[in-house]
Amino acid sequence: MTNTACSMITTTETPRAWRMNSLLRLAAMLSLLVGMGVAAESVVLSGATIHPVSSAPIENGMVLIRNGKIKAVGQNLEIPEDAERIDLEGMHLYPGFIHPLTAIGLTEIASVRGTVDVAEMGNINAALRAEVAVDPDSMVMPVSIAGGILSAHIAPGGGLIRGSSAIISLDGWTWEQMTLAAPVGMHIAFPSGAVDDNDNEDLKRIERALDQARHWHQARRAAEDGRAPVPAENDQLDALGPVLDGSLPVFLHAQNERVMRAALDWAAEQELSRIVLVGGADLQYLAERLADDNTPVILTGVYSLPTRRWEPYDMAFVAPAKLHEAGVRFAIADSGGSMNVTNARNLPFQAGSAAAFGLPPEAALSSVTLAAAQILGIDDRLGSIEPGKQATLFAANGDPLEPMTRIKRVWIDGAEYDLDRDRQRQLYQRYLERLE
Repeated sequence: MTNTACSMITTTETPRAWRMNSLLRLAAMLSLLVGMGVAAESVVLSGATIHPVSSAPIENGMVLIRNGKIKAVGQNLEIPEDAERIDLEGMHLYPGFIHPLTAIGLTEIASVRGTVDVAEMGNINAALRAEVAVDPDSMVMPVSIAGGILSAHIAPGGGLIRGSSAIISLDGWTWEQMTLAAPVGMHIAFPSGAVDDNDNEDLKRIERALDQARHWHQARRAAEDGRAPVPAENDQLDALGPVLDGSLPVFLHAQNERVMRAALDWAAEQELSRIVLVGGADLQYLAERLADDNTPVILTGVYSLPTRRWEPYDMAFVAPAKLHEAGVRFAIADSGGSMNVTNARNLPFQAGSAAAFGLPPEAALSSVTLAAAQILGIDDRLGSIEPGKQATLFAANGDPLEPMTRIKRVWIDGAEYDLDRDRQRQLYQRYLERLE
């Protein structure tokens, strides 16, 4: 996963090739202008039951969209004369789902190594940026969009200090255009061996990197004040600066209860002030501490089996309800790894299963919309249907956390998305026509 620059190569073109390249350049310029919102347009979505998430549902509501942003939400809105009106009577309007941790765009086929770009060699990769490796043409994206997942928090994997993550829109021509926020956080995997070993070598590697970054930034500040020479450039140490000063959160990955407790203790010792704990269903065993410390979490894997003989079969299913009861801020994700990318579309059903096992329905919906946006720091742009936010939303014929619900229409930044881009829909239609 690297950020490389492309050089321009001049060649002698045939007239046909020149015309083709000119058309391609023109198409690219037009797409850029559209993406920049040059063409102003008003759209009114009316007649649906609106589920803002941040407030109570609105029956027979209206959403006014202008230049890709939500202008107004309510009933009996004043409609501009130039507005296109779209009737959604009988449908339900929801904000787009936000996948809080995934490798969408970084992995195409997990079993084909050449299509996986989630990690670099080595254990310390603080300078790594996930967004530059995104494949805008990934066939996983249309499938996920058809499932209501319209934006995603993509994160690097592998190593100890893994690098920084980003929020991307799942529709766009380039990674630059698709990136909504970056960096979102630095990802650190707390080594499980450090729980019973104070001299754990992996933990020492992390601590050495943090100490070196502290000293490097001290030296750079001294150089800026004219008190010392400028230190040699170091991208790795430079990238850790926002982590140390608290301006960038650390997503701390831990495997089980004991490792989670040790990771939180270690983060406190290192004076890392902004922590998001990433882990599985064992998070419920730390619920009281997490709530007291106001530590947000990303819960990975509602669909998992108990790991201990004494645990009940529904241990993972009830974890979201336990966190909610304790007052913990959380978002629901799948494992976040490459193997689950093709099943990322099932994210809302994990939230639905959590609702079936005690999590209030409104909290279940929020766990993949507004709560996820708040934890990721993008709730001013996404996560709910409110004026001023991006018009990234979808219309469904029922509760989107239920598998039988169909998502009928999708808008990303106010532009309607063609759901027929979904390869699975294409195959379904093809074989349906064959049967007919």
